Amino acid sequence: YGNNLVSYPFQSAQGLDGGLGGAAGDVYAIAGEGVAALNTGNGWVGSLTAFKGGNGYWLVAIADFEFSFNKIAGRITRPPLPIRATPQEYSFTQSNEQAFYFVKSATISGESLDEDDIIIAYNNDVIIGSRYWNGEFTDVPAMGANGVLDEYTAGYCESGDSITFKVLDASTGNLVSMNAYGNILWSSMKISIIVLEESTQ
Repeated sequence: YGNNLVSYPFQSAQGLDGGLGGAAGDVYAIAGEGVAALNTGNGWVGSLTAFKGGNGYWLVAIADFEFSFNKIAGRITRPPLPIRATPQEYSFTQSNEQAFYFVKSATISGESLDEDDIIIAYNNDVIIGSRYWNGEFTDVPAMGANGVLDEYTAGYCESGDSITFKVLDASTGNLVSMNAYGNILWSSMKISIIVLEESTQ
């Protein structure tokens, strides 16, 4: 039960359901390096769409179970497309300490975000993660401090820090402060579902 670090043993990529097989129902979420997927019961959502050869993943289990990846049979899944990179000024350093906030919905002036809007996560005034909006359950990574990478992760999260969010509104170029509804306290490998609305303050 909980977080389990596993490695994917095959060279070729494989979809999440294909790789997990019957174990998929016991997995709440999967996290890779800066990407994650959430099991909604109606399918997987998030930026992680396939297991890639040689990569390690955190499986967040909802129960104890024994597991091995299914061998690839039939057509091989193509490796997922790279995540759309955010502009340099909103970029962040990948840390081995990370959490993910799945944004169920995000609105500015009552209107949903569009695909050119960027959600940015902050710890105080330090950017710790960012992601282009890609619809319901967009996963926004939030990096934590790493003693080995002190120079690059200064000001990143420690357990218990409260995360804030802003949106770069592509239609206006404005950086909009957002209210976050849900659990925004950071801890390593935490998976949270939140809702974002424009702050009126």
